[in-house]
Amino acid sequence: MNQILQTENKPKGSIEIKKIVKFFAVVMILFGAILIVGGSYAMFTGTKEETKKGVQASVPDVTITKEQENLAIKINHTKPITSVTYHWNEEAVQTIETRNSLTVSDVISLPFGNNKLYITVTDQEGKETTYEKEYVSDGDGRPVIELLLTEENKIRIKAQDAKGLKYIRYTWNSGNYVTIEANIEDLKLIDELAEIPLGQNTLRVEAVNIDNMITTKEIEVKGVKRPTVSLRQDGKRLIIHVEDEQQIKVVNFVLNGQKYQMNMGVVKVIDHAIDLIPGENRIELVAENMEGGITEVNGKCIVEE
Repeated sequence: MNQILQTENKPKGSIEIKKIVKFFAVVMILFGAILIVGGSYAMFTGTKEETKKGVQASVPDVTITKEQENLAIKINHTKPITSVTYHWNEEAVQTIETRNSLTVSDVISLPFGNNKLYITVTDQEGKETTYEKEYVSDGDGRPVIELLLTEENKIRIKAQDAKGLKYIRYTWNSGNYVTIEANIEDLKLIDELAEIPLGQNTLRVEAVNIDNMITTKEIEVKGVKRPTVSLRQDGKRLIIHVEDEQQIKVVNFVLNGQKYQMNMGVVKVIDHAIDLIPGENRIELVAENMEGGITEVNGKCIVEE
């Protein structure tokens, strides 16, 4: 018996076409994925670079150069600089004059030993940028002198020496010297507060260590009186009182985020009342007289709702 075997003739051309279509589909999917990933990477990279450039353009450039036992500070910015302050460790804050310029420079003393310097730069938009760096100084065998202006408008004379001090002495305007002997309990440090005479003055300080090595430092400083400021709450109003023996130049204050300025002309006393809001009220006030004396006052009060 003859058996008839049934066979199925599948068109080879159709199979090959399907394989080719599948191959190209896979290639296109992979190519599309590569484009998407590459495009995303390019977008991300471009955004990062643009952001980085934008940040760099808005941040002050601070350069600090060590010059023997001093530090030369130079600050450049694309925006006017309204304030530069610095302090060592936890000591009082010192101010560097800016004149709202784009470049500010000054030379400050490098304290003896290990110390951390903090510098805060504020631009005209109120943005603050803070820098910090540690420095080590051994005094190069000589005493190290720091002259710091305090909030009470006094001069802090600080002398240090690795081996020990004998004494320091200082004079105002080439007058009589005032001598401060080192304390036997701590020969490495002499820390003295000196009253600043009114007007423009020259202070000269000498420090002598136990090896008779001498360090001398001289600065120009102006002695001024500061305005007297008092704040008093009267119900739902705040009473601001500013008084100065000479003349009040200007009073600026911020109450609950709102800025105010009082420039009353040639006056010695200002009394001003301003409404408060229900709840907590915060005020920051700066009063300046014609001699450049500045008083800063911060406070808060509560008005019951």
